[in-house]
Amino acid sequence: MKKNVYAILVTIFTLVLTGITSPVSAAYHDNATWSIEVNKDHHNKESLEKYKPLVLLEAKELGIETEGKEIDTIAKEVFQAKIMNMAEEMGISSDGKDIEALKKEIHHQKVLEKAKELNIKTDGKETKELAKEVYKEMLLRKADKLGIETKGKEIKELREAVFSQVILNEATELGIETEGKDTHELKGEIRNQQIHDTAKELGLDVNDKDAEQLLQEIITDHAAEAKERKLFPFREKTGMYHH
Repeated sequence: MKKNVYAILVTIFTLVLTGITSPVSAAYHDNATWSIEVNKDHHNKESLEKYKPLVLLEAKELGIETEGKEIDTIAKEVFQAKIMNMAEEMGISSDGKDIEALKKEIHHQKVLEKAKELNIKTDGKETKELAKEVYKEMLLRKADKLGIETKGKEIKELREAVFSQVILNEATELGIETEGKDTHELKGEIRNQQIHDTAKELGLDVNDKDAEQLLQEIITDHAAEAKERKLFPFREKTGMYHH
């Protein structure tokens, strides 16, 4: 049961910031930082309680009654409400459709919209095939923007090159020393710096507290303000990749 709850939580926070969670939609929507934070902890038995304030915050904003309900029930209701709202915003009828059917239809429409934006022909193509084309084209454009040579590179190699460069650029912007550090190490330092910066912007006492302690304080006591002000981990990020 807990495993299912973690999956719901990951999806909720992806929906909060990005829309339908999938390899392609995640690639062309703002970064789902909360989904990454939840997923990072999903094997920890305490993570459900750790992120409970976020679930309750979303439920409140959606007008979902929470009194007397278990957290997994609330999480499921939030997830379903997010899907229903998204379908309505996109003009998709939900009559007679279950949540899985709506997710597929939303994803299909998003892929079509992005394909048209990128001038990719859509006639006669299945969603999966079209999604791959969208992803490849976005990857090539992102690589070109970053000054990465694309000729002769397989998609996997190009994806890794783009990701590494994005991380390197962000670390540099944050004033983090990058020499001699790999991507994984830089990702961790970026995250810690962003948590620390959010804590300071919220006026929290950061002395003698590590990033995890500060993150928990942000989640528990200041989630609504952080979200309203678009501070980490609610800060919107554009582009194909982010940590």
